[in-house]
This record gives sequence, C-alpha cells and structure tokens, in this order.
Amino acid sequence: MLSSVVLALPLGAGAPAAASPRSAADGRGWIQEDLARADAVGARGGAGGLRTAVGTAPGASLRTAAAPAPGAVAVFPAHGLARPASAVDVRAEATAGAVLLEARGVRADGMWTEWRSVGPITVPAGAARSGEEVGGRVRLPEPVDRVQVRVGFGAAEPAGAAAVLESVRLRPVQRTAPEEPSAAPEGESSSAPGGAEGERPADRPFSARVFATRIGHVGGTTANGHTVRENDHFVALPSRRGLSGRGAGDYTVRVCAEDGERRCAYAPVWDVGPWNIRDDHWNAEREEWRDLPRGLPQAQAAYEDGHNGGRDGFGREVANPAGIDLADGTFRDGLKLPTNAWVRVDYLWTAGYDHPASITAAPETQPVPVRAGPGMSHAERGVAAHAAAVDVVCRVPGDEVTGPQGASDVWFAIGAGDYVPAANVSGGDSAPTCREGEGEGEGADGARDGGSGG
Repeated sequence: MLSSVVLALPLGAGAPAAASPRSAADGRGWIQEDLARADAVGARGGAGGLRTAVGTAPGASLRTAAAPAPGAVAVFPAHGLARPASAVDVRAEATAGAVLLEARGVRADGMWTEWRSVGPITVPAGAARSGEEVGGRVRLPEPVDRVQVRVGFGAAEPAGAAAVLESVRLRPVQRTAPEEPSAAPEGESSSAPGGAEGERPADRPFSARVFATRIGHVGGTTANGHTVRENDHFVALPSRRGLSGRGAGDYTVRVCAEDGERRCAYAPVWDVGPWNIRDDHWNAEREEWRDLPRGLPQAQAAYEDGHNGGRDGFGREVANPAGIDLADGTFRDGLKLPTNAWVRVDYLWTAGYDHPASITAAPETQPVPVRAGPGMSHAERGVAAHAAAVDVVCRVPGDEVTGPQGASDVWFAIGAGDYVPAANVSGGDSAPTCREGEGEGEGADGARDGGSGG
C-alpha cells in the first residue's frame, strides 16, 4: 500500500546507522534535534520548522483505525550514547493535527530494534497559532547505545491547514531497577519484539506462509519516501514497526515462492501495507489484533474466517488475504510469479545476526543474482536487492567477480544454499570459512523455525 503523500524532500542524510556529530550524550540530559538534518517526506523546511503542504492528503502509512494520522514524516540522524538506554522520552512541538512519535535503538549485534511508538497524539486546535509540545516515553526491547527518532505530523484531513513541526527533543532513559510486566500507561509505548520485553532475538528468523500481491504504482511514493521505479525491488508489510529508512535495508525479508522450485528474493521493507498498518503479525505480542495467532495477518483472518466482520482496521471489506505486497521487480523477476500467490516469508531482523552485511548492487536498480553455489555456473536461485541486510553464514572461494567492493574470488553463504559474491557485499568479512556442508541445503532457514499464516 503506497502512502498517498507524494512530496518527498530530503533535508539531510537518511541513512540511520551513523550518529550525528553532536550526539555523544551522557544518557541523562535532553538532546535537541536539528530540523535541518531530518530526512523529511511530505514536508519542506522553512521559517519556524518543517511545514506540510496545504491540502496534502494524509499518509496512509500513518493512519490508524482509531485516529486520523499526520501527513508528513521526519526521520532524524541517530545519536550515539555514552551510557546504554532502555527507553527514550520524546517531545515534539507542532501546530496542528496529529503527532506520532517513534524511536528505536541498535541491538547488541549491531542491528536495529523495531520502531516503537507513542501516539498519534492530537495537538489542540488552538495550538495552530502558537504550537504545543506533546510527547511520551518509548520503551525499548533491550538496552541500546544508539537511538533514533522518527516523527509523523501534519493535518489530519486533506483539506486541513498546513502544519508546522517546530521542535523535537529526546532524552535517553536508563532503567535502575527491574520493572514488573504491565500494560504501558497512557503516553508510553509497549515494546515486545516478538516476545516479552527484554527478550533477545532468536537464533533463526521467524517464518510465515502468507499471501502476496503486487504493488505496481510506478512513480508513486512509499511510506519511507522512496519513489517507485519500474521493476523495483522492495516489499511492503502491514506495520510501521518494520519500515526501513529511505534507501536502507534495516528490515529485510527473504520471500520464497511455493511453485515446486525454491526461488527466493531478499528485499528491504520500504512501504506499509497491504490492508492494515498496525498489524505486525510476525511478533508474538502484536501492536493490534492480539487475539490472532502469531504469523496470521489480520487481512487473511478477515478474508477466510470473518475476523472483525470481514473488515480491516479501516473498516474496509477485505477482498483478498494479502499479508505482504511485492514491488514489480521482486514479484516478476525475483520470484517469477505469474499472479498473486502464497509465499514463505522469513522476517530476517527477528533473528540475531552473527556477521551483518549489506548487498551492494551496481547499478542499484539491478539486484544481485543469488546462486546455488560459489560460482557463475551454479543455478540462479533468486535475487538480493541493493541495500538488503543479510547475515553472512560463512565464506568460500569460487569464481572471481568484480563489483562495487572490488574484485574477489570469495563468495558468501547468506542462507541455506544461497550464495552471493563478496564483491557485491559490504561487510561480512569476519565470517568464518565454510565447513563441509555448511551453507548448503534446501529450504529457507526460517522454514525450519515454524510460524505460519495459513
């Protein structure tokens, strides 16, 4: 589901991994965000802050069933911390509409936790002239030493007045004593990345069988500000918790076709949908629809079993059981699907990473072929999109390949029987040499982990 916001104006570096020059906080005081450094979607900088365009339709990626949503998003650079934090207090001053405050942190393995949120919080109408500060506390799934904030804001209705985001500040919070499990109070998020708060990522990614549909919409803008190209390679999932930054692969899935031949695509999550936008069905404790089992998308339950009266979170009658949307390139070239189909999805960030790496393609629009062995003569088993985050299992010598990382005869195993040349991978150099039989085998890693959507 594409965001209906079509104005994407980068105001600063969108890559989340690098901390800002002034971000070494002592872990106790407030950090004031620089609005000029934000990567903004649906807003432009000006006097007084970031301003949405008058009449801009609200972004579908921010709308909830319970409340209208802001129409612009600002993603701020990451901040390195001198002391680990278990939560983040976030405050934003805005003039109108709803404000959605989100935060995340870097896990011990170097990968991002999922986004957690407070809001949307409605700014009183009287604040349209003077601005009002709203905020809350976002609890993180584990202590982190780097944090990042994302703020959604703007008019709740297409005909509403332009809104201004005037300031954003955050304060890392250290937990001094264990807390008893309880529902998060008003103004504070609940964080449960696939389990109870504090649970570490699993050894293998969670996997589910879900129904896939094709995105299309070439020329449109996704929820993270990406302009959709012909034969593009990315996916959409029905929750902002796993939405990657613009051009990044923070959250990557491995999607495998069920056509008798194992063919998989590694692709970043760049949009939100289909149907719902708060349905993180891959988590044990979901943001919404907690009456459904893990791995079962609400749209599928609505379509097959009449869940929620057969309607999604917006009250729309569900016309198909889709739990993932695939961009045209992933759909047609990556998986070679002739039509909408059931697929196996491994949510790679739900597992711990031993040797994190990122796919680098040249040109970026062309994915890297994934082969059944370390050489060009081995059968192509799928593709890996540029920026897709992968975990390198091991390394093995093979055919020499020249790519963005130079010339090398090293190949990386990134899954069961999935190999890519090191010349097309940034990172992973610390991975060990493959032992006999390691990196081989049929089936996606996550398929042995369990969890099914149907």
